[in-house]
Amino acid sequence: MLTEQGAMASRTTGSGAETAHAERSFHLFAGSLMLACTLGGFRFFILHGKGLGGDEITGQILPLVVIHGLSLFGWVVLFLVQSLLISRKNRALHTVLGKMGAVFAAMIVVLGTVTSLLSVHFNPAIYEPFGGAGPFLWTLLGEMVTFGVLVAAGVYYRRRAEIHRPMMLFATIVITSGGLARLPYLSDFGVQAPLYVHGPTLLFATLLLLVRWALTRNVSRWYAVGYSVLVAAALLSVTAGTSAAWLQITKLIVP
Repeated sequence: MLTEQGAMASRTTGSGAETAHAERSFHLFAGSLMLACTLGGFRFFILHGKGLGGDEITGQILPLVVIHGLSLFGWVVLFLVQSLLISRKNRALHTVLGKMGAVFAAMIVVLGTVTSLLSVHFNPAIYEPFGGAGPFLWTLLGEMVTFGVLVAAGVYYRRRAEIHRPMMLFATIVITSGGLARLPYLSDFGVQAPLYVHGPTLLFATLLLLVRWALTRNVSRWYAVGYSVLVAAALLSVTAGTSAAWLQITKLIVP
């Protein structure tokens, strides 16, 4: 009996270790893929200092747009670095960078909000392919709110990896949306009503969930929660973002 119990405990421990390794591998893969998508999507910005499709960046807020873009890129890099540190079992440095990351996330939310408001004010024409500046402003601000909520949840549950990891993953997916919607082939999907950039984001998130399941053979309710937040944000953008009340409000911002 004792031998059988010991064997069962050994198998359970081994299975848990394999799942943990698969989870770490998944986050490394996800971080690497998000970084690649960000680099590919913002290739005009990185290589030529241009906006979507090679257009000029809004001149009145050029420095702000550059800082905003670099901050989003920095977050994606930070996610990959944090995943690498956990894979290498360097939890001490992971914790230090995590504290800095929480402050960085707050800065991203503030910077992204200000940039969004000024962008639709000074250059509303660039948002016409996305249904107009008014509706797309909801998308831009909604992304900042969604990102902030997911990061806050991840920070709050930082000692519970089963919650912390998916919250940080989906927070990073949110701010990868701009790069995803600018990728070849996906860019056409990114301007399709009614989801616009939410379409590529949800497709990408679905792909990552399938990859995670293939690696871990495990379905986590917290990953389902994170995915549900993205779906809810997209549906809210489609409804509230195009409502008469919101469009009336945006007239105070959009000329």
